[in-house]
Amino acid sequence: MPTPSLFARILLATDGSPNSQQAAEVAAQVAKSFNSEVTVLCAIPSISAKAAPLEGEYYSRLINKADDNADKAASVFKKAGVAVSEREVPQGSASVVETIVEYAAQEKTGLIAMGTRGLGGFKRAAMGSVSSGVSAHAPCATLVVRPREKKDDVGLGIKRVLVAVDNSENAQRALEAAVELAKGLKAELRVAHVVYIPTLFWSMGVPGSAVPTDKIEEDAETSARELLGKAVKFAKDSGVADAKDELVTDLVSPYQGIVQLAEHDDADVIVIGTRGNGGFKKLLLGSVANSVLHYAGCSVLVTK
Repeated sequence: MPTPSLFARILLATDGSPNSQQAAEVAAQVAKSFNSEVTVLCAIPSISAKAAPLEGEYYSRLINKADDNADKAASVFKKAGVAVSEREVPQGSASVVETIVEYAAQEKTGLIAMGTRGLGGFKRAAMGSVSSGVSAHAPCATLVVRPREKKDDVGLGIKRVLVAVDNSENAQRALEAAVELAKGLKAELRVAHVVYIPTLFWSMGVPGSAVPTDKIEEDAETSARELLGKAVKFAKDSGVADAKDELVTDLVSPYQGIVQLAEHDDADVIVIGTRGNGGFKKLLLGSVANSVLHYAGCSVLVTK
């Protein structure tokens, strides 16, 4: 039995903000290309103790606002010719993050799309608490859309995909998702690897002999090129004819190399894998994926 497409069921989480509307535009592009089933969700935050005496009035206003937000996001999909199967406005005592994550799990969502505030950069982390929490705990892939200016008259679509790979199963899942995305959207695909040699290796060596730093670097680059070759072959065999490899050999951490390369290549989205499924018992975003998610200047798709 074939594996269901990651993009078969999309959940757009919106709060009515301009960033959420940009996320809706990007999600609509994806949904149209993959004939996805789309749900627009505007979660109502839990009531505070101070507002408890006014619970009825409080929730009435929130429900009306949430309905308006959902309608506004749904209109983006309708304009793109994408049917929105349903619009949900859950209520209850759970946090917004829990509401989104639990709904995605119940509905067997393949991809959650949402916006975040601000642009990334090395001076500050600009992730919103909801987008960060959902990315960490979601049982499925999460596409966090960064606010960007429209390029001329071609909108906010995804035209260049950058996927980060290593030898892990997480990276293979990310590669598969990136290939599917690039193929479906007819986007360019760049497969990247950052050669990273931990400090520990530079301090190792046989007593009485010099540390073979040149050999360490040479072996690391050889392994990286072999890895990239296999990844590009996989992409081309899967139907992405113009897939290209990108090797970062500067002395930077993996997340810095990925973020800098994405900026240099003007990537629209970075695809990166992280381990496991979501849940509220523990945080499951790997450190590299988490840092890329916080500091990238473009959208980030985290696969699990």
